[in-house]
Amino acid sequence: MNVLLLPLLLLLLCTPLWSQTDGGGSDIFPANRLTELREELVYEPEEEREPVEPQQPIDWNLQLDSLRSPLVLAIAIALLLGLGLLIYRILGDLEVKRRRQDEAEARGVDVTEIVEEELVERGVSLSMLERAEAAGQYDIAVRLLYIALLKSLQDAGLLRYRRDFSNRDYRQQLRDHPLRPDFVRLTQAYERYWYGKYPIDRLSYRLVYKDFGTLTDRIAPAVTTSPHG
Repeated sequence: MNVLLLPLLLLLLCTPLWSQTDGGGSDIFPANRLTELREELVYEPEEEREPVEPQQPIDWNLQLDSLRSPLVLAIAIALLLGLGLLIYRILGDLEVKRRRQDEAEARGVDVTEIVEEELVERGVSLSMLERAEAAGQYDIAVRLLYIALLKSLQDAGLLRYRRDFSNRDYRQQLRDHPLRPDFVRLTQAYERYWYGKYPIDRLSYRLVYKDFGTLTDRIAPAVTTSPHG
């Protein structure tokens, strides 16, 4: 008896579910609502991404092998040799230039290089004066300073240079001029060290050099105060 009741009870319980599935649904969940939900649900498949290829490792062995190529080695050796030769030439030229400069300073100024009338016309070059100073030829340096002074006075119109004029003639041309006392003093120093062969050391030369520079700086303004006819 109990065995027959159990299937009957199960059949009664399942009857409402079948009625909802087969027919018009129920008040709680109508059948058309299920259709609406299915229509609202839109499935968009994901875009397919292209597979990323893994990066190939750098083949250093291949690059090193290319450097071992005879052509590459030949080019590299040629460049290194060219660079070395260029550096050698530059250093060689600098050494030759320095050696010539040292030799010029060591030999100083030869007396035959001093052509008075030419130097008065074009001026005493600074390099010639520096060569005499570097070689310790202070008597020659004083002579060059005196020639440069004559050029400055002539350019200013204070005296006229001539090869056969003596220092006395130049002093006479500057008579009654404010610069005459200083010119006479420097002329005497020049004659003492050049013609008199008095020894002159570096310190004494620096004092004479300063006096020549001071007088030369005064020449230009002196032209307007006392012109020479």
